[in-house]
Amino acid sequence: MISEEAVAHVAASLRISTNRARRLAHTALPAGFVRSVSLTSEALLVEGPTDVAVFAALVDVPVLAVGGKNVLPLAVAVARAHGCEPRVVLDADAHHYRAQRGSERLLDLLAGTVVHVLPVDLEAALRDWPSFLAALHRTGSGLGAKDPAAYAAAVGEAGHYDLPAALVLV
Repeated sequence: MISEEAVAHVAASLRISTNRARRLAHTALPAGFVRSVSLTSEALLVEGPTDVAVFAALVDVPVLAVGGKNVLPLAVAVARAHGCEPRVVLDADAHHYRAQRGSERLLDLLAGTVVHVLPVDLEAALRDWPSFLAALHRTGSGLGAKDPAAYAAAVGEAGHYDLPAALVLV
């Protein structure tokens, strides 16, 4: 449950009414998100479950999926309202003009937040990680399946010696 103080913070951060902030916080964020950010002082916010499967094994903070890029500004505001300092990972979507413009607007909305932008989509970055691909193949899955469980197993088995630079979060 999001407190009224947090709702006011979110509304001010996003420049929306408190009613809209309250409604968005209850409908746009994944179940359990508010509770998760209220239990930690920092977190890595990502778009979806395959991102969680990969980055949870690569960083030492909780990794939370927000349900898509369009929800990230709300998620950041809610996290901050609960005392959690979020970092964000998103892909560049450089191959689509409309998506690229959307990513630029998103970066403007996330000003003041540490944002790691992958130069390509997650699967393209994973193609450059040989030990991950070998481990993923052993699971019987592939990149096209976008199977979070297979990704998590493969990341756990893969070596970090050949981790592509795009996936190194500093």
